[in-house]
Amino acid sequence: MFSHKRHTRLAKFGDFGERTYHQLFDKPARFIATGFTLTILLGGLLLWIPWFQQSDSHVALIDCLFVATSAATVTGLSPINIAESYNLWGQLILMILIQIGGLGFMTIALVLLSVTGRKIGIRQRIIIQEMFNLDSPGGTIRLVRNILLTTVILELIGMILLALDLFIQYKYTLSKSLYYGLFHAVSAFNNAGFALWGDSLTSFQQDTTFIFTISALLMIGGLGFTVIADVSANRSFKKISLHSKLMILSLLVINGIGTVAMMVYEWVSHLGSLQNYSFVQALHIVFFQVVTTRTAGFQTIDLTTMVPLSIGLMMVLMYIGAGSASTGSGIKVTTAAVILKNVWTYLRGQRETVLMRRTVQAQAVSKAYAIAIFSILFIGVITTLLALSQPNISFTGLFFETVSAFGTVGLSLNVTSELNDFGKGLIMFMMLLGRVGSLTILFTVATQHNRLIRYPKENMLIG
Repeated sequence: MFSHKRHTRLAKFGDFGERTYHQLFDKPARFIATGFTLTILLGGLLLWIPWFQQSDSHVALIDCLFVATSAATVTGLSPINIAESYNLWGQLILMILIQIGGLGFMTIALVLLSVTGRKIGIRQRIIIQEMFNLDSPGGTIRLVRNILLTTVILELIGMILLALDLFIQYKYTLSKSLYYGLFHAVSAFNNAGFALWGDSLTSFQQDTTFIFTISALLMIGGLGFTVIADVSANRSFKKISLHSKLMILSLLVINGIGTVAMMVYEWVSHLGSLQNYSFVQALHIVFFQVVTTRTAGFQTIDLTTMVPLSIGLMMVLMYIGAGSASTGSGIKVTTAAVILKNVWTYLRGQRETVLMRRTVQAQAVSKAYAIAIFSILFIGVITTLLALSQPNISFTGLFFETVSAFGTVGLSLNVTSELNDFGKGLIMFMMLLGRVGSLTILFTVATQHNRLIRYPKENMLIG
């Protein structure tokens, strides 16, 4: 796809062609960011075409681009009602964008190349390595095929379970049940959070089958494709990789702690929004809200009714996010685990950061701190710009919106539709940054080189 032959073709355009080739394709991070941007622009323009909209709907271009960004980055934020604004064909465009965003456009490109018998070179493998945060480009083609197979199987299972529930319990027609089941299975597995109901999933608040099917898809998609492949291949907790162990344990620990904490805030507390619910009813809502907060934008309760402690907890969960090589975003669970363990290692006076009897490389520790710090800086800058440009919206709502966009979660305190065009542009940038990663964005503009000159060392007073 990006071979020497293509290089020669671009060369005939002179220095401009040479520079374009090197600027886009010699740097995986830049290629990934450019690919997502082009996907968003194409999707936004398609959604803007009246043929894809409802007959009585006239969606503005900025809103189409916003929805396309939200879909391609699998976020779920939207300033408009999706079902009322887009017809079946528009919703299919949206579903395709969600699938591309979840799998990664390069994954789909490699599948197409493989099907057509085209040779897949080292450059494409390196880009896949960058997209899924792999250690090496080896085995990327096998991983891509496993990703596609896993996605198809799990989304079909999810579609069938959801369709049966809609058909039997809610008396939807068979065709509508299958379509709604497919749309929400794709949206859930890819952690997008788009729903075809105006109140998200509030109507299914106590529907155990529907809620737990969506939750299962969210959690499996949030674990990451490499974890799924690792578990499928080894089928033993002792044999799987350190990354897979951390992801599985984090799923249990973070979701467990989050559920207990939010139950205390919302059900035990006399100020909580769920105090009039039974224990089982409250647990239904809280468990789903904790699961969806880490990765997707579904909701079964009006977030503006929740206590500030729950809002703060959700922002922490959104900031941490899901796992590497998953359909979710955030700084990622492994990043948080490495930082916390490194801090504990320093406090104990130890030199090496060890997780589950495995030493974490110094470069990985530095990368974890860089991701966490630059993510906070981006969140701070965007929130400040939003607060200055949207004085009529509460700071808490804007802060929550920014963190949600960064984590590509899609939850909102009813702020999205109130943003002006500048505010929507900022959130669109934040969604793109969250999907491709803060370091990937910085790598697209930074020039990396090793320092040739070494300077003398000197102690500094820290703290």
